Amino acid sequence: MLPRRTCVIVGGAKGEGSLLAEKYAGQGYLIAFMDIDKEAGRSLKEKIEHGYGGKVFFFHGDANSEEDLELFAGAVIGQYKKIDCLYYRRDIAEGADQIEELVGHNLKKGGTIEAYR
Repeated sequence: MLPRRTCVIVGGAKGEGSLLAEKYAGQGYLIAFMDIDKEAGRSLKEKIEHGYGGKVFFFHGDANSEEDLELFAGAVIGQYKKIDCLYYRRDIAEGADQIEELVGHNLKKGGTIEAYR
């Protein structure tokens, strides 16, 4: 059995982030995402788990908070070890260097790091 692939999305509870989460869940990826909107995050987690099966890791936090990003990155790496793709909202691009620093070294060779709008 091949290991499951993992997609991490920062700012993923609504809009394009939620579409990415559903797209990758539909392709069999494990999903980990963080968002400041607790209700939207819980709703998306439940929707993906019921619709696509498997567990989804949702972290309620602020992507503009260094502490929250560190906690999220630590939890993702602790749970999944390596990730296949990382997406983050373009409007938090000022934290992109930090996101890439915290999680990027755990990206599998040939993995994706990309901003979305």
